[in-house]
Amino acid sequence: MWKEINVVFKLKSPLHIGYLPFRGSVVSPTRYYVPGRNLWGAVTKRTTENLLENPAANDYKNIGKEIMENFMFSYFYIYDEKTIYFPQYTNEGLKYGYNKKITRSEFEHKFIGSQISTAIDLDSLTAKDESLHEIEFISNKFQESGNLKDVKITGWIWIKEDAKINNREVDVDAGIFIDNFNIIQELILGGESKYGFGHVLLDGINKIDPPFEVEIKDSVTVSSEFLISHLKYDKNLNFMGDLELLAGRGYFDPETQRGGSGPGATISKPQYYFTPGTKLEDKTYFQMRWDGKLMRLSA
Repeated sequence: MWKEINVVFKLKSPLHIGYLPFRGSVVSPTRYYVPGRNLWGAVTKRTTENLLENPAANDYKNIGKEIMENFMFSYFYIYDEKTIYFPQYTNEGLKYGYNKKITRSEFEHKFIGSQISTAIDLDSLTAKDESLHEIEFISNKFQESGNLKDVKITGWIWIKEDAKINNREVDVDAGIFIDNFNIIQELILGGESKYGFGHVLLDGINKIDPPFEVEIKDSVTVSSEFLISHLKYDKNLNFMGDLELLAGRGYFDPETQRGGSGPGATISKPQYYFTPGTKLEDKTYFQMRWDGKLMRLSA
């Protein structure tokens, strides 16, 4: 069996969750949500560095595998204390929000910003040719009724009841604790950390019930009108939404267990997936994976 907890993080700094930019573009776009794999990577890093002194690449791999076997991370979405901003493909186009829906342009105006950087030619003290770069990000603040408020993200984590990491028990209380250390108290998520991006702080747990069906037994089964995360493409499924070619980088490929010599050294095989917010024609049940991706069970 699995224990389920809802987790809310507050963004201490802007958040950049990168993916492949358009060819020839100077813009580095961000996802508008955090995939479960990013949560797994951040929790693996924090846990490994707390449990082991001067960890090597193989230590991150071993701890990461144990977390993968004992944890499941949903995707995390922007939350403003009123609604969770899930994407939803509707007849009127792409909308964001659960109980209150807004258009993509409204969502971007409220939550998305960008920062322009360039390299300087030290001889001329001007911008180097072709060095202009724009980084898109989820802002850590938003305005509402003239007031500046914190941007938060929320999602769900499932933990095996008898979970152990590095032979240490995992306890769930006001956080997730190993040796009295809260492994989710603060995390660095996503990319561009050299600019200070990605710092999130635990804001609370079990504030929100899942706005989708969940059944917890030996596995976690979910169902929702709109996909809450990526689902591998199936040509036999009728859908309204979008497709995306997914790949990943890390210390090792969790699917093949092939390892590298350091962070980002291993690239997983790209495959096509339905994107979050896609609507399938028929009600479907899915098994949740460790990284939040969905596996179809039945139509």
